[in-house]
Amino acid sequence: MDYSSVARSISTNLKPFTSVVSKINGLSFDGTWSGDAHDTLTKNLKTTLDKIKKQQDAINTYIGALEDLQTYKDNKEKIESLKSEYNGLDSEKYASRRNQISGEISSLENTNTSLKSSIQSSLKSISSVSTEFSLVNYVPDESYDGYIVDLHDFLNLFQSGSLTKISDNDPNSDSLFDYYTEEQVNSRLKQIKSHYVGRDAAVNCALGIMEMAADVGKKLDYDWGGGHGGDGITSTAEVAAGSDCSAFATWAINQGITTREPIGPYGLLNYGKQTSFEYAQRGDILVSSEHVVMIIDNDPETQQFLVAEANGSNTGVIMQTRSYSALSGVYQARDLSSLYNN
Repeated sequence: MDYSSVARSISTNLKPFTSVVSKINGLSFDGTWSGDAHDTLTKNLKTTLDKIKKQQDAINTYIGALEDLQTYKDNKEKIESLKSEYNGLDSEKYASRRNQISGEISSLENTNTSLKSSIQSSLKSISSVSTEFSLVNYVPDESYDGYIVDLHDFLNLFQSGSLTKISDNDPNSDSLFDYYTEEQVNSRLKQIKSHYVGRDAAVNCALGIMEMAADVGKKLDYDWGGGHGGDGITSTAEVAAGSDCSAFATWAINQGITTREPIGPYGLLNYGKQTSFEYAQRGDILVSSEHVVMIIDNDPETQQFLVAEANGSNTGVIMQTRSYSALSGVYQARDLSSLYNN
């Protein structure tokens, strides 16, 4: 989202309103007539005008917050770009440029610290800005050790809207196996499980099969009721062809446990033990009576989860952020350490 363009649009539409309020504010309601009716009307008009002014102030606060948010977002992107350039430069040959980059990064980070404080002051009264700020400010584990993908880049890929579901606009393709052989997919999963165990294997297998789809510009399909075979154990072939939320989550969980279990669509509500959002770990799940998602990363500071989920027939299997506030009272976090043996 281009927050600056939204702010400019609101500001443009606010100008006529501001002009009218200014004119009304200059009117005198006294001396027209006297008596109770006059006093009551004058009082009501002034009360209404005060309310309009407060709304006007709130809109201006909203505009300012959006402008700050855009600058904050742009600065974060510049910082990432500069860090990438810095890491690619020889420390001796380009010492001067590296020092210059370090200074630029420091300056941008200081600016963002001030912007963050300003934005957070606005968040107390503007929930929509709060939501957007959380999405822009979400920072997965700064060290991507333990993940087969760069979480930040992978999240941006799904948020960009550039990926389409495997079955979309291509009637001949309804499975990941239309792009890879079953052997290639299984080989990738086997490679992942040779490096990771337990919850880390579960998370990285989920990311791995999603990444294979993303590499051909696709997302895995969602299929309501799909993936629940006769034995209750979701196969990789079923996930490749389309699964629902519980089938995708249980398939991923089974990649990280020694004995595969037919968990089923409703069993997830009872697996592991309930834990608080703050203590939920990657590989754990968030469950409601109607949906389940796998936690990829958790940031208690910004109260955001990064999750992988079979989201719906229009969306497919995606990676996205989920805020604690939006989940509270509906979802419970389940600690699956007993399944993963860690």
